[in-house]
This record gives sequence, C-alpha cells and structure tokens, in this order.
Amino acid sequence: MKGYKKLIILFFILMFPTAAFASGKAQLNLWKKDPFYYGRCGHCAELVSSVENKDRVDFFPYDNLNLRSGYFVADLTGPAGTSVTLYGSEDFRTNRGYLVIVKKDDSILEINDLEAFPADEWTDVENEKGTYSVFYHPHENFKSLVASLQWGKGPQSGTAN
Repeated sequence: MKGYKKLIILFFILMFPTAAFASGKAQLNLWKKDPFYYGRCGHCAELVSSVENKDRVDFFPYDNLNLRSGYFVADLTGPAGTSVTLYGSEDFRTNRGYLVIVKKDDSILEINDLEAFPADEWTDVENEKGTYSVFYHPHENFKSLVASLQWGKGPQSGTAN
C-alpha cells in the first residue's frame, strides 16, 4: 500500500511541470548573435524572451543591448495563428522597419535572417523549421535594430490583434 501512495505522489509531482508546459502559451525568444564572438558554447548570444500578450516597448532591462554589435534571430513557439510584430524602434514605432510573423502550424519556428523577405508584401514560408507568413517593412540593418515587440499582427493589418 505504501508503494502505491509513493507512486501516486510521484505521478502528481511529475505531472505538474508537464501541465505547465502544455498550456499552449506562445513564447518568443530573440537572440542577439555577434558574428565575431561565439565563446566556448558555440551559440553564445544575448536573449530577450517574451511570453504571449506581454508586449515590450523596449529592451531596457537587457543592459544596453541596442549598443552591442550583432544581429537578432528569432524562435517562436505556440499554436497556429500566433502572431508577433518586431519593430526596429522602441515604443512600436515603424520608422526603422518592422516584421510581422504569423505561425501556420504548431512547430517551433526558427528565423535566422529577419531581413530575408520581400519588402511590403505578405510572404508564405514553408521549411523544416515551421510554416509561417511574414510581412516585412524594411529598413537598413533592421535585423540589428530590433528594439520592441508586440503580440498581434501589428501596423500592416491596421490592428494589433
């Protein structure tokens, strides 16, 4: 009988973290990579992380991230339909470009070049890193300038939802 109690308690302890990860909440991880610094890890980069519906008007807590060399890459998790907009300026201003990303499947999405899309038109992308649509309003060196992010479809669609 004691063995069953321990087994049941262990089962519940192990289920709580799994339930937290299975909530379906979207998350965006922006990595600022520096091509001249990789360190021992081979993937050393500054990380900016945001969960769904937690917009960031700037990256102030990240210690002068905008002054560091390098460029951003993005990992986006969440269900199909998840959308996020990256801005080249703080406070969601569009004067330094923006990129709208809309997931079309549930896979983990990786974008290694935030400028690899045609200008000012919706583009569908299908690859092994996920299926998604993007709208890219370019600005010189946008991938290095990303300074704020907003969950939703952003300025191109005329709505933030």
